[in-house]
Amino acid sequence: PWEQRKLKELGDTYSGLTGKSKNDFGHGDAFYIPYLNIFTNSIVDNSNLEKIDIDSKQHAVNYGDVLFTVSSETPEDVGMTSIYMGNKNNVYLNSFCFGYRLNKHFDLFFLSSYFRSNVFRKSIEILAQGISRYNISKNKVMSLKIFIPTDDEQSNIGCLLNHLDDTITANQRKLDELKNVKKLLMQKIFSQEWRFKGFTDPWEQRK
Repeated sequence: PWEQRKLKELGDTYSGLTGKSKNDFGHGDAFYIPYLNIFTNSIVDNSNLEKIDIDSKQHAVNYGDVLFTVSSETPEDVGMTSIYMGNKNNVYLNSFCFGYRLNKHFDLFFLSSYFRSNVFRKSIEILAQGISRYNISKNKVMSLKIFIPTDDEQSNIGCLLNHLDDTITANQRKLDELKNVKKLLMQKIFSQEWRFKGFTDPWEQRK
């Protein structure tokens, strides 16, 4: 049996960047995690961070923090999550997200999949409010319940699903490479320059 607990019982939340203007971004010795990085990835892409000045008044993101988006154009896309598994210092969260810091040990690969599962996504969509743009309440998100297996079962599930993600990524990379090869071949085969150099027999041209 999996234990059922409310999120607010398992950790605390913190806000993203506050009190910033557009002139504060794009330079400095600190980083922040952009909205799209969180929206797109179940685990934060550490190669896709933006620069900002160090600011001790901001909440720094820690390893293992769960990051939630709070706004989207559709209710289906609101409340997307990503887990930070980086080791940089002075990393902050963008203004359109909030952070969630766990006080209990979890397998992070298990959590990254759980929070992106249809079961959890449906419970988030119900909380979406708005007309042209949808938002969620941080307090209502923290009132949601999740199901927690034992540590060993979390580890097994997380390992399995992460392996599948790696396999999908590797095959997607191969697919992209083949698409590029096909594109290059098509450019060469159907170009007049290639034919005029005598690599093929002359092609008849007709209207």
